[in-house]
Amino acid sequence: MRKFNEHRKVIPGIGIAAGIIAAAVLVFGGLIRFSAYPELQDFKFRKISTRIYDVNGNLLQVLALEDGVRREFTSLDEIPFEVKEAFIQAEDKRFYKHHGVDLSAILRALKSNAEEKRTVSGASTITMQLARIISPRTERSLKEKIKEAWNALRLESRLSKDEILELYLNNVPFGFNTEGVTSGARYFFGRTLNELYDDQIEILSKIPRRPVNWAGLAGNYEYPFEFPHYINYLKTVPEMKLYEIPELHLPVALDIQKRAEDLLASKTGQYEENRLSNGAVLAMDTKTGEVIVWAGSASFDDEIHSGQIDGVLVPNQPGSSMKPFLYGLALERGFKMNSVLPDTPMEFGFDALYVPQNFNNRYNGPVRFRVALASSLNIPAVYLLNEIGLDEYRKRLSSLGFKSLENQDTGLSLALGGGEVTLLELVKAFSVFPRDGITFEGNRVYETDTARLICNILSDPEARALGFGYSKVFSTEFDSMFKTGTANQFQNITALGASSRYAVGVWMGNFSGETIVGKTGSSIPAQIVREILVMLENDGGTRESFSESEGFEKVRVCSLSGMAPGADCGTTVFEYVEKTEKKNLENCSWHTGGEIKYPEEYSAWFKLKKRQGTVEYGKSELQIISPRNGSRFFFDDSGGMESFQKLTIEAAGGSEASAEIYVDGIFSGKTERPFDFRLPLSRGKHFIEVQCGMERDSVLIQVD
Repeated sequence: MRKFNEHRKVIPGIGIAAGIIAAAVLVFGGLIRFSAYPELQDFKFRKISTRIYDVNGNLLQVLALEDGVRREFTSLDEIPFEVKEAFIQAEDKRFYKHHGVDLSAILRALKSNAEEKRTVSGASTITMQLARIISPRTERSLKEKIKEAWNALRLESRLSKDEILELYLNNVPFGFNTEGVTSGARYFFGRTLNELYDDQIEILSKIPRRPVNWAGLAGNYEYPFEFPHYINYLKTVPEMKLYEIPELHLPVALDIQKRAEDLLASKTGQYEENRLSNGAVLAMDTKTGEVIVWAGSASFDDEIHSGQIDGVLVPNQPGSSMKPFLYGLALERGFKMNSVLPDTPMEFGFDALYVPQNFNNRYNGPVRFRVALASSLNIPAVYLLNEIGLDEYRKRLSSLGFKSLENQDTGLSLALGGGEVTLLELVKAFSVFPRDGITFEGNRVYETDTARLICNILSDPEARALGFGYSKVFSTEFDSMFKTGTANQFQNITALGASSRYAVGVWMGNFSGETIVGKTGSSIPAQIVREILVMLENDGGTRESFSESEGFEKVRVCSLSGMAPGADCGTTVFEYVEKTEKKNLENCSWHTGGEIKYPEEYSAWFKLKKRQGTVEYGKSELQIISPRNGSRFFFDDSGGMESFQKLTIEAAGGSEASAEIYVDGIFSGKTERPFDFRLPLSRGKHFIEVQCGMERDSVLIQVD
């Protein structure tokens, strides 16, 4: 025992050395495993190209990254075994046997290179190659090689072999702005990984070694490039998180998109001589809010006509397409479905005098609420906005999502679509009506019955006939509603349409702002809207009817006055009246004794030409109709026109048959009904007063 103990005393240094070595190994292992490796963390979350598919699985686009590279991600279990095996055999046969650095491969490479006296073989493992992809070389040197080996060991200590292989196969560079085996297969062979033949897999595994040798295969296949405007829009939506997800499946349908694009291109081509060069189409599912068709121009590749501009997102004047939103508000602010609106010569405003005209330059006199909207008459719309108030209407439009209008000063022309809005805003807002007054965001903007009544009006061919006749453009075998609009200077023509399931909008015009010439109108985009609606309903629609209003009931009313019909009312129609007011409907006072007696507010219209009937005066208080209080006029003293310039004063109401007019307190004349006076103009402020019996009304105007 003593000798043995003495022997042990001879070798205590070996134990210490072993301990030091063990400690060193532990430290080295700790450094490998736990040293900071921020490059790896960043690499795991680097951007990837998102593959975007339509509802039927058709590939629409593979998004290029900011630097132009396409780098798709495919999980390892979805990469075919043959592809994985080909790359392992080509790059690192002992991949599953080493720990990041293959010493036997290094020795073989050294021997081969020494025998040939040149570099004929490398010793980089797949893990080392991945390390070089994560931290690219700054130079070719022994120092960089050692760095790669060190990082390879760190990778092996932190990731499983399958994780390393997955990262490598999804990031291996193929040159030509292509990275990863999925993008490589698509770029060089126009195929998915599962569609590759054996010889193509073998070639694919060899390309990363020297991509330039395979330039002949490059560029033979193009990535699909469908829905360019819509996908560009989605890139701006943070919630979509593009470049963070490998795949995105959209509810759009490529075949329907193609047909819509063809329709748009055909119509713009047909009217090219009318300087109509572009257009945009948007179709949405009214139930879900999902986009089905999004074509921002007639052709994305048309550089001459700025085809890359997205007409769905460009603000334009929509014209009368905006009127349904105003009429919906009017129904909730005291106007009735049987209300009669004036379509007569009228002036609105104060400093900025506004005199609207109908598109056909005609005045229709008294017009029922339904007909005024369906036939798109301008003066009743401005009348409604003037009565309701511009601020209240702006608030309603804001709740509908018209953000484009927030900083626009439009005045009363807003009733006729004088502000600029996007097609996206229009279609989303129009969808509120078949959605019973609720936006896609879940906000109630109109009462349920209001929304249903607007659907009923805009789907009524009889009410539309005054303005458009019985056009087949608006005829479908299912319930559908339409509204069209033309901008004042004919820069833009717009059409909206909807069934219970789909809403479609079409804008046509020129991105340059040039006016359209010749006999073109909103029937052109309306034809496209109709065809797309029919296409959608045939492909997958429900053909459901619009819902009936619950608080209203159809009753007969006089077609002229909107009142309960009397014995002398020649024509009657059915109209919706609130159930609670049905019994209190006022009897028609316009038809008496076989004669029509129009209210006095229609006197200006009545005298425009010879009409049947009379105007019933003296039923209202005296009021100066024109000019309005605070109006401002400008005196033209050029060309000897001074003596011809006179101001027309119109008044209505009053209990007597004659009236007197005073200007600045001085008597200026007397007239019989209808009350109108022609007064010479002079500069300055003028106090104008009309007296009828004991009644007086006055206005203050400015002449400059």
